Amino acid sequence: MPLPHGWLDQSRNFLGLEEPWCRPDQAGIYIVPAPYEHTSSYLTGTREGPTAILDASRQVELYDETLGYEPYREWGGIATAIPVELGMKVDRAAVEQIEATLRTHVESGRFVVTLTGEHTGALGAIRAHAKRHPDMCVVQVDAHGDLRDAYEGNYSHASVMARVVETGLSLVQVGIRSISTEEIDLIRRTKRIATFFAYQILDPSGPFQGRASSWVPDVVKACSGPVYLTIDCDGLDCTLIPALGTPEPGGLGWYDVMALATALANGPGIIGMDVSEIAPIAGFAAPQFTVARLIYRILGRVLAGRRIKER
Repeated sequence: MPLPHGWLDQSRNFLGLEEPWCRPDQAGIYIVPAPYEHTSSYLTGTREGPTAILDASRQVELYDETLGYEPYREWGGIATAIPVELGMKVDRAAVEQIEATLRTHVESGRFVVTLTGEHTGALGAIRAHAKRHPDMCVVQVDAHGDLRDAYEGNYSHASVMARVVETGLSLVQVGIRSISTEEIDLIRRTKRIATFFAYQILDPSGPFQGRASSWVPDVVKACSGPVYLTIDCDGLDCTLIPALGTPEPGGLGWYDVMALATALANGPGIIGMDVSEIAPIAGFAAPQFTVARLIYRILGRVLAGRRIKER
């Protein structure tokens, strides 16, 4: 039986899953590419990120040795939608198109992962999830605050989290290490923003002495409800993921992110996520492969966390 219109087959879907594991009527997870790029302020190419992640994902091993099973099977499969059609839409119109598309998928009850280009695209996904989960808290893994009131326009990768805060959602930022005075002022006067700077959590001389076992519980405590996880890939160290639109040294490592995702999944729970800002480098697949594997590992933690709560 052919896949319904609007869904990618084994040759193009996330992980290269064969039927029936890629069917949207069965799958517990939907992957939705939304390759938006309009306000990149340094390096360009993030619009190619979603496709690069999907291509690389087909090399990811499906067995998770830390969990002892293949997460995609336990979820009932993973279906991959065709990319959101944005045409010539930019700024508010593009965000609204992403939101409208994502809302349909979120309302289906599936766990939705959005793959976008620049971080601005995450705003549509966040708003779609907030409609279903108004009590959710946004956890932002990022190098940048993204809290400017405007930067080359109100709908910019540098102001996307300011738009999130405007919706009334709580925001927890992790790994920030590039920020303006304007953004610091907003953090100081807004009670709904908790910021964990990279120097605080990752520097061995900082208050948490660089140990994830020390700072992760504090991040979890700062979450006011179920978590929507938004990952700007420059939140990770650029030696791990160098293919970035706005690289910054000194970010989170692989096991830092996994410790955080595990604690969030086991605690408040993760109800949706997005990944942004991969700008592929021709002939160099390691960054997008790393991101694809990270997504798959986090999906395993989300399911394991749900099972802990069901006991």
